[in-house]
Amino acid sequence: MPDVDWKPLDFDPEARPATDANPIRNVAQGNCPAVVFRQAFPAEQCAALVQYLIDEDLIYDSTTALVAEKAVSAGVTDKWTGLNLNPDGSPRRRIDIGTSLGNIGEDQERFLSESAETHRLFGRLFADRPNPIQVIYDRLQDISPGKSVVTAHEPDGRQYGPAIFRVHYGGYAYGPHFDSVHNREKRTNYAVYKYQSQLAGVLCVQNTTLNGVTAQGIIHRQFWNEQVDPWLASGRFHDYAEQQNIDRVQIELQPGDLYFFNTGLIHEVPGVPGDLPRIVLATFIGYSDDEDEVMVWS
Repeated sequence: MPDVDWKPLDFDPEARPATDANPIRNVAQGNCPAVVFRQAFPAEQCAALVQYLIDEDLIYDSTTALVAEKAVSAGVTDKWTGLNLNPDGSPRRRIDIGTSLGNIGEDQERFLSESAETHRLFGRLFADRPNPIQVIYDRLQDISPGKSVVTAHEPDGRQYGPAIFRVHYGGYAYGPHFDSVHNREKRTNYAVYKYQSQLAGVLCVQNTTLNGVTAQGIIHRQFWNEQVDPWLASGRFHDYAEQQNIDRVQIELQPGDLYFFNTGLIHEVPGVPGDLPRIVLATFIGYSDDEDEVMVWS
């Protein structure tokens, strides 16, 4: 039977964690699946942000999605890719606005150079309007007592990207997986490799809906390990989870809701091919009890 005590910590817009609580440690240890801040960035501001990204030609209007998708499939991507979108050149039905360590981290100089460009882009985009990136950092600070939340940086001071917009079209899905600079990519030449735990912060900017169903994240109470790896690789993790009676929770988000979770836990987002793209603002987070800084990157 599901463990009823394994459930997210949920905060309404006016609530903050108690000063003697340490939610980030509980998430890092897997004792809590997620911390959720409802309406951290108001829904009306999310809608305005989507229109702003369309006006800036960083994403396409869903009313012209068919035309744009044909252009992407044909390799004519400049109009829709903006800065550093789909950096591997693939015709994925996902647009990234920002710089992804996961995608281009093999080339450290390129990653750090393009991260600097991302800082300039976001500095321009949010110079005179509400900044959702700052909201993520502020709420992360709320759940990280005694720590300093900073953008990830190398010893020479060069910064990683502060966050990344991911825009998912046509039912784009993430199957069961885990994320880890340490255990998956093994990026030993990056400062964030030192962290014992990797978390994520995800702000829902826009949902996709089909027949009343929205695309929502699912977190399984199973850390990645070598035993579970073959099940992930074969696409049969759900069979393993059923055999092992592994708990899971679905985090229901509306535009403006923000949540933090441990990416070392197996997680997924089933695709819903609705008319609107699913848009999130996402970060990865490095946390260790013995480190004074909580580092954030994209």
